[in-house]
Amino acid sequence: MHHTLFSNIIRFPDKETKDDFDQWVAASTLVQIRCVSVLTGLLYLVYAYIDTLYAPEDHLYERVTIHLALALLLFAIAALTLNKRLYKFLSYILMIAPVFAALGNIFITSGMPNPSLYLTELYLILYWVFTVSGLRLRQATISAVTIFIIVLISTIFFLTLSPEAFTLHLFWMLCSLSFGFLIAFLLEKSNRKIYLGYKEMEQLAVTDKLTGLFNRAKLDPLMKERFEHYHKELDPFGVAIIDIDNFKSINDRYGHITGDAILIKIGQVITEHLPHNAHLIRWGGEEFMIIAPNSDHNSLALLTERLRQIIQQYDDFGIDTPVTVSIGFTICNKEDNTDRILKRADDALYTAKKSGKNRTHSPEETSAR
Repeated sequence: MHHTLFSNIIRFPDKETKDDFDQWVAASTLVQIRCVSVLTGLLYLVYAYIDTLYAPEDHLYERVTIHLALALLLFAIAALTLNKRLYKFLSYILMIAPVFAALGNIFITSGMPNPSLYLTELYLILYWVFTVSGLRLRQATISAVTIFIIVLISTIFFLTLSPEAFTLHLFWMLCSLSFGFLIAFLLEKSNRKIYLGYKEMEQLAVTDKLTGLFNRAKLDPLMKERFEHYHKELDPFGVAIIDIDNFKSINDRYGHITGDAILIKIGQVITEHLPHNAHLIRWGGEEFMIIAPNSDHNSLALLTERLRQIIQQYDDFGIDTPVTVSIGFTICNKEDNTDRILKRADDALYTAKKSGKNRTHSPEETSAR
């Protein structure tokens, strides 16, 4: 039940998606935590000033000290948000800070002649934890329930309240806890729904509608990622452009529906025989592109030649005309950028086509196969 309530408010398809959601929430929550912490800290400063106006002399020092300490803690939390790597540590502090605030309130209130006058802060603390603190639902619930238990025990043993005041106090505590939890629950559910919708739109934006492969919009981020990794780790990668031979003739003879079916099947065949870390893109028309990490010239030459042969031998295209491909490929070098490496691969493809089609070629080779 616990797992269903917190982890599957809206079920994630896999752990990778959930981890990505957690990072997405963390990135957007840091600004919220910073702003809320600064605002709450300023309000505690105002509260400390009000203490100097109305608090009894024998309780003034404790009240001002506690409220100033809470303000400084909140300002420290705001400062920690400037370092993204401290997010997990920050979450623990955020869970503990309102507990200290509640304990401070109980300590102050226990010595006051009219304690019910000062209990409103506790209700606000519970609501703050759930709605604006920036804590996730699970974290907020742990913090709020801890506060509720501490306050309930402290109220019974340390505060002198009439039966009516105690009943109303308990009622407002339950109201703050239940309404706060409901809002946090709905917010968490809404965030997951928004995130999954965003990821779906993001996926659609980079997905070719016909084949289901990546489209050209995905090329730039993939190439940027590969070049960054290459310059950091000196781990070479390769690019291959695959073109279906005589595809216009196939379309003219068998129709575009058959041509589309061939594009889909070729995409599937290539995908089935690619290394797990390689990416396949529908480059446009009858062209596909492979981005192959951890590749040198020999390994990419073997891969492209194997793909060429597999497609040549594939007999389930549904037509009596042989379907073959030509492939141009190249390996990155230190002077490369996206335009340069793509031009080399495209020039290699042109050479393969000009040399008779149904073959592979690389500018690093002395002759075409």
